[in-house]
Amino acid sequence: MLLTATTATPVHAAPPRRERPDVRPPKESKTVVVTSARTEQAIGDVAVSTRVVDRAAIEASGAETLAGVLEEQPGLQIIRSFAGAGGVGIQMQGLDSKYVLILVDGQRATGRVGGVLDLSRFPAEDIAQVEIVKGPGSSLYGADAIAGVINIITRRASRKLEVDARARYGSFHTSDLSATIGGARGRWSTRWSAGWHYTAGFDRDRSTPSTTGARGHSFNASQRTEFRVRRDVNLGLIADYQRRDLHGIDSNAAGAVFDRNNLTQTTSVSFIPEITWDAPARLRLVAHLAHFDDNFVLDQRKSSALDQAQRTKDTLGQFGAQYDHMIAGRHLFSAGIETQLEYLSTPRLATASSDRQRFALYAQDEWKIALKPLIIVVPGVRLDLDSQFGGYGSPRLAFRIDPAESFTLRASAGLGFRAPSFRELYLAFANPAAGYRVTGNPELKAETARSATAGVAWRLSPGRTLTFDYFHHRLKDLIALDATTLMLGSDNAFQYTNVGAARSQGVEAALAVKFTDMVDAEVSYTFTDARDLELKRRLPGRPMHHSSARVRWKHPRWGTSAQVRTAVFGKQFYYGDNDGDGVEEPLRVSPYANLDVRVAQDILGGKLTFFAGVDNLLNAGDAAYLPLVPRLFYGGISARIRTDLPKRTRKP
Repeated sequence: MLLTATTATPVHAAPPRRERPDVRPPKESKTVVVTSARTEQAIGDVAVSTRVVDRAAIEASGAETLAGVLEEQPGLQIIRSFAGAGGVGIQMQGLDSKYVLILVDGQRATGRVGGVLDLSRFPAEDIAQVEIVKGPGSSLYGADAIAGVINIITRRASRKLEVDARARYGSFHTSDLSATIGGARGRWSTRWSAGWHYTAGFDRDRSTPSTTGARGHSFNASQRTEFRVRRDVNLGLIADYQRRDLHGIDSNAAGAVFDRNNLTQTTSVSFIPEITWDAPARLRLVAHLAHFDDNFVLDQRKSSALDQAQRTKDTLGQFGAQYDHMIAGRHLFSAGIETQLEYLSTPRLATASSDRQRFALYAQDEWKIALKPLIIVVPGVRLDLDSQFGGYGSPRLAFRIDPAESFTLRASAGLGFRAPSFRELYLAFANPAAGYRVTGNPELKAETARSATAGVAWRLSPGRTLTFDYFHHRLKDLIALDATTLMLGSDNAFQYTNVGAARSQGVEAALAVKFTDMVDAEVSYTFTDARDLELKRRLPGRPMHHSSARVRWKHPRWGTSAQVRTAVFGKQFYYGDNDGDGVEEPLRVSPYANLDVRVAQDILGGKLTFFAGVDNLLNAGDAAYLPLVPRLFYGGISARIRTDLPKRTRKP
């Protein structure tokens, strides 16, 4: 199963032989994940804790993008900004977006702006499932995987004919249209999708000419095709394109007003040959090319003194090879190589353009020491060589012990790193209106971290699972602007330096309950203590307390379903110099709650679905620190056609 299962299609393993009934949900034996070990496994068998948001949960949430899919997941906080292509980021285990690695089908996504990869770039209609692995991941994935990894698995065709269409309209003239068509026959399977999305934007503060949420539209298209050349050789081709055009209004303290336009285009293509032997063993090759093109224009009204026009191009080429081999039924050994070539051109770089090369070797052995009780040890190591900052080794050791059928203990510890970005290395940015300029530092070192996680999953009974996890990250050589010369209104130059140190630690607890075949629920709580060790204060924008809850109900005969989900965030602190004395004072943001409600009705056996809902029912948010979309009502319709493949029958 390990070497032949697909990442997005359920597999059906042989029923386990146990003396006692298995209290694991049946879904665990069918859901396949790839992120925790970089190879396919049933989620109930993984050594490193992995959370999956499957297609059913994505559709029930009504989310339009990846940001909406992740919004109420335990331990995650969505960070919204509408000042450009940065868009929507994420915090995980108290660490910023730049410490969270985002993958699409196992390949790095490109186009970070200010360390943030915009989660609203990824349309939900293309997502089969999202896999979330928290904790140190650099031993398998290299840079940026300190807090964890989020892997988007795209949808693939598995039936003779699959057709989906969806239309939604809501507040702020929010409009969404999407359609997919696909099919599988013989050795071929292919799926094509396209979507168009529009919003008129919003403004949470009418007292200023600035707008809070950008107006704009986007178009996306993607395809995934696979061809099995023969039983042991499979070829895959994945491609996607997106165009987003955003418009907003900015203003400064001097009264200048700017029209902001941000046109972003992203393109990527992956070619994936896969060869499987009967050993069992597998060789998987991946060639991936991604291009990010961002046109940013700031047009000052009634003047051209502060106009800006910047075009940023980021091209990332990746090639990788991974070999997996099951040895003696106890060792799943994986080893691979990766190369990355990245080229960036932007007027904000002192050199106008730059390139970097990365090469990596990694290996991991998932060793089942014993079966009763189950004991798994997973040592792994990775060596990265970067043309900009040199080499770095990332070891990790993980354990899993099942002392009882209903009890699973997991722990892992490892080293991680984040390579300095092009911006931090070569930035050359001047703001004459504010009287300062910022420069990069080619001598920067990589940020490093020592991380550890430990947790327990207790299956109280069929349909009831309690999880408890502890996390700890200690970071050094943090990259930040040298604050010793930071004086507002002065004509000073600031440079990125390795000056910072931070610690983030805490606990996460979650209880999932399936009350009946119609009702299930989940509630979670996260405590996070994230501190700047140099400045001896809490890291900004991190709530110490965060809880979430979700209740779903579905009546199979009526075809009626409903979902309520909420997230509650405790008070947060930011820092700013309000009195002009050059010293930052703490600014407190009060606790808030986000509540979403959605209802849906299937007709014609599920071929048509009418749905309606409201996001942010409590209208949480403000223009300064919480630019959440205000209360948004919506409604729509979706349609689907499914034609199953004919079942194979034995000839008499």
